[in-house]
Amino acid sequence: MNANESRRSVLVWAALTGVVVVCAYAVVALVQILVWNPEAAVPGLTADEIWRQVGEAQQGPPNAFVVGVIALGPMMAIVLFALFVVTEAGVWSTVAGYLALLVMGGPGYFVASFGPGMGLADTYYISGGDASGAGLALGSVSLLALVALIAVFIGAFVRDRRERRLLAA
Repeated sequence: MNANESRRSVLVWAALTGVVVVCAYAVVALVQILVWNPEAAVPGLTADEIWRQVGEAQQGPPNAFVVGVIALGPMMAIVLFALFVVTEAGVWSTVAGYLALLVMGGPGYFVASFGPGMGLADTYYISGGDASGAGLALGSVSLLALVALIAVFIGAFVRDRRERRLLAA
């Protein structure tokens, strides 16, 4: 395997890893919104029972909007995969792209979970916030992705300065 094939192989693996991680994040977010959080917020009832009661109370149980917002992450991950592989982007650019998607997962999760959280709050007279720990885990992943993204940018800046210094010498 020559250097170009090796570089392309690393790029494809980095992009595939990014797609898998973003999809896993989305699955956890969706299950958190639809199952784990309602069951933690209203112990003793199943998610189906809870959402039925939310609907009966006319408080807007989760709908296609929730799935649509969460699905944006995996769809964008697949688009990035094609873009990065076709253009043979650098590995660090690829990593940065997927880290940025994970960072945006936090606001995406908030937007997708807001309506269902309010439906729970209004139906059961409880807080609309996360009752399950998965929401904290998702937020932590997004925060760590932000820290890693900043580290990638700082590394790129340092490499660029070092290369400019070497070229100037």
